[in-house]
Amino acid sequence: MEKGKLNKSFDIIGDIAIVKFDGFLNKKEKIKAVKQLLQKNKHITKVFEKTGMITGEERIPKLKNLIGKGSIALYKENGSSFYVDVKKVFFSPRMSNERLRIINNVKKEEKVLDMFCGVGPFAIPIAKKCTEVNAIDINKIAINLLKKNIELNKIKNIRYYCGDSKKIIKGLDEKFDRIIMNFPLYAYKFLDIAVKKCQKNAVIHLYAFVKDGESNEIKQYIKKICTKTFKNIKIEEHSAGEVAPFLIRKCFDIKLKN
Repeated sequence: MEKGKLNKSFDIIGDIAIVKFDGFLNKKEKIKAVKQLLQKNKHITKVFEKTGMITGEERIPKLKNLIGKGSIALYKENGSSFYVDVKKVFFSPRMSNERLRIINNVKKEEKVLDMFCGVGPFAIPIAKKCTEVNAIDINKIAINLLKKNIELNKIKNIRYYCGDSKKIIKGLDEKFDRIIMNFPLYAYKFLDIAVKKCQKNAVIHLYAFVKDGESNEIKQYIKKICTKTFKNIKIEEHSAGEVAPFLIRKCFDIKLKN
């Protein structure tokens, strides 16, 4: 059997590293490999091993603690700070540039809806630029951390809701200029309700995991749903990073006009 090793690619969230291993290593060998990593990254105090893919509506990571106690980190990005519980909420530092791309497109007069907000990496920096943000997540821990992060960043214009996005959105009277749908596994299932909550000239950012050759199929689905409400649809796609071999996280920017 080929000797296992620490994968060179790992995530750092504050003082926490999230690693994975190629091949087989026993626990003692994993700890040894991780300690070598810590020697080169003195600020890291806790290490978790990624043991599987994130699944389910609450998007709870599958992690195993290797070194250190606790799972909450303070992470800074795009001029904002966030408390993140890496074991209980979804958070990807690899999306930092993608989040900045969206933030830079937001205008002062906009009302924004973040349908799967997590701890607020979209909602909080966007709130610093626009009129109002509505943020939703079904994960109670994510919403509790969002509350703390709103206080931490001294934000006053975010309304937050804990529960199923479809049910909550139906109860919202207002419509939005921009909607963020960062739930790549299942965001497409919520597109019909999102479109109905769009103002004229609104933009939807829909994220999806895309295999080679699937983009056109996704675009056709988007057009089918959106043209029920809007006559003119323009779709632009942006890569937001590779998540596995031949599997890309993409953002489909959907620009709606009547």
